[in-house]
Amino acid sequence: MEYNGKHVSERSKIYTASICITNRCNCRCTYCHFYDSNAPTVSCDMDDEQFLTYLDFINAWCKKVDGRFSYRFSGGDPSVLGDRLFELANTGFRITNMRPFVLTSGKDIDERWVRKAKKSAISHVFVSIENPAKPDPGAPNPEEIMHKIKAFNSPELPIVPGVCVVPNDCFSSLYEICKWFFENLEMIPLISEVNFGLYASPTEEEWKELEKNVYKVIRDFFHRAHLNLFSSVAPEYAYGGNDPYIFDLGLNNPHEITDKNIQSKIDEVYNFLHSTSYRSLNCLQEECPWVNFCQNTKWYWQIDKKLDRGRKLHDYCRLKRMISDAFYQNLVDSQHLKTERSLILG
Repeated sequence: MEYNGKHVSERSKIYTASICITNRCNCRCTYCHFYDSNAPTVSCDMDDEQFLTYLDFINAWCKKVDGRFSYRFSGGDPSVLGDRLFELANTGFRITNMRPFVLTSGKDIDERWVRKAKKSAISHVFVSIENPAKPDPGAPNPEEIMHKIKAFNSPELPIVPGVCVVPNDCFSSLYEICKWFFENLEMIPLISEVNFGLYASPTEEEWKELEKNVYKVIRDFFHRAHLNLFSSVAPEYAYGGNDPYIFDLGLNNPHEITDKNIQSKIDEVYNFLHSTSYRSLNCLQEECPWVNFCQNTKWYWQIDKKLDRGRKLHDYCRLKRMISDAFYQNLVDSQHLKTERSLILG
């Protein structure tokens, strides 16, 4: 892979720009990292000038950076914008010739919303959905969201489950959670741990339950549904060995992108993404069979408000080995022994 004539990686890159078009939300999930980090005191939406500048940045990025690219609308919850969401999607398509997708809680999705979305340039909709074992009190009821997905999903406008957050005390229910989704929707959402500032190390009992359940999920569902298990740790199994990178184009314009500096900001954002958002792990453990897929981590595995970097990275390593071993045992060698080679920090 080449960037500006320099070798970067043999694996293909998949870039997704996340345009935060509003900080408003119609939910108050207790684990929400957006509100935990931003704690907005004033509701605001992205203005047209900034939005258009971001679209010009996307066009310039696609011309300069090698790799697959898509962009999405996030928040907050984009659906609170009402009809303006569809106008932004149409503008985005007109300027970039790419259709955006949308992340939402699904709370505002109804027949009228879907009818308008189908007429817009929105390509598809990812609906975050609570795990049915222990729904968060601030989020929509998962049964209601599941019924909406079943009612409104179509080839014309795919509306599918996006992210399901499974806290530590629900690791023992992971298999049943995945089974519930498959039986009702014939698909399984991206399974995510609680992370960012609210992350807590699992207990030994929770680790054991997670290991058992991850193995069973892969065993019973790999050949029937696309599995994306804890993709912040092991994205290679969900993305076919490719490297996914997500970068934020935020409301507060953290990279200070203007219509005057777009070309220079491409290099800045690219370097920030590869050096800061996805940080080098520098693990010295050469004997681990999975070391080639541990060259970097998302930033929140290396900086945390409650746990020090070393403690959290050892959790990352343990989870990585657990997932990788489970895939290998199920798909390649049932006699494969659990990987014992743990992280050695440089």
